[in-house]
Amino acid sequence: MAQKMTNMRTKLSALRELLKISETEFTAFMSTYGALFVDSPESTKTDYENHITLQGYKQGSSPELEQYYRIISLLCTLGSVEKMYMPPVMDPKKSVMENQVLLEEKMAKDLDVTKDAKILEIGCGCGAIARSMAEITGANLYGFNIDKSQIEKAWRDPELQKSNFTVGDFNKPFNFSDNTFDAVYAIQPMTYISDLEFTLKEIFRVLKPGGKFGFNDVAALDNYDRENHSHRLLIQHTRELTAFGGFWYYKFWEDAFKETGFELLKSEGHGAVENIKKEVALYGRFETIFSFLTSLRILPRKIFLLVRRMHANSESYIKAEELGLISLNWYAIMTKPK
Repeated sequence: MAQKMTNMRTKLSALRELLKISETEFTAFMSTYGALFVDSPESTKTDYENHITLQGYKQGSSPELEQYYRIISLLCTLGSVEKMYMPPVMDPKKSVMENQVLLEEKMAKDLDVTKDAKILEIGCGCGAIARSMAEITGANLYGFNIDKSQIEKAWRDPELQKSNFTVGDFNKPFNFSDNTFDAVYAIQPMTYISDLEFTLKEIFRVLKPGGKFGFNDVAALDNYDRENHSHRLLIQHTRELTAFGGFWYYKFWEDAFKETGFELLKSEGHGAVENIKKEVALYGRFETIFSFLTSLRILPRKIFLLVRRMHANSESYIKAEELGLISLNWYAIMTKPK
């Protein structure tokens, strides 16, 4: 009951913040879909087999990306994904949030994290995943994120050490010394990397010898054909729905890990369709309710439009995964040799 009350307060707080968004901010946010997700880079199985170099996300950590994340984080919090990622289906009987915890427990186990270890989260959002990982492991969590508003939310969290969380950009040198962390992990932020080699070397640098890096992010699968118009459209819609940047074949990721110096221990894809269906149903209800409240002039139209945009083309992801085009959760564990 206490957890449900906390979740409700969090959702109401997100709605209040959305109501504060100005018309200028609303217009800027809606325009980010064109700036961030049109003509985003793709490196496919065919590219891999033809030895074509992976193309990074050229926009990098742009002001548009910061603007996008400030508002999308509020929309995600309104639903079930305050943690800013859609988890794989670990248990189909569990909720989206419960499946997130199950993934985090799996990652903590695979990282061999012990009590009082130092762990870094890349792209930590508001610290919600870090809070969960601290509860699971008893470790000391650190994190950085490009969006100051989310970091400020982490600073207000009494369960997190304020000084451990900072505004930062994984496309720039990390503000940590060599061999600082016992483990590092990243859950669905890394498709915005502009130079994959650079960012992975930074992760490798700050990780202690023998430490592990846990990765869970979007990957293109064997069946994706960029020359197939239907495939391209499905992926474009999925990109806009789930907010990823670059779309890279999973073997590009694996090779990049190995070339950095990591020993790859585990690399596998997991499906998220049933969790997506649950979240789609939730936002569908929101859209209906907000449409009604807008018609009564209780809510401004921009709130309805934001929710509708969040919910748009949601069936595309389901079809894309069923066709074997994409995994939102390519999961890899690797270690830095001693």
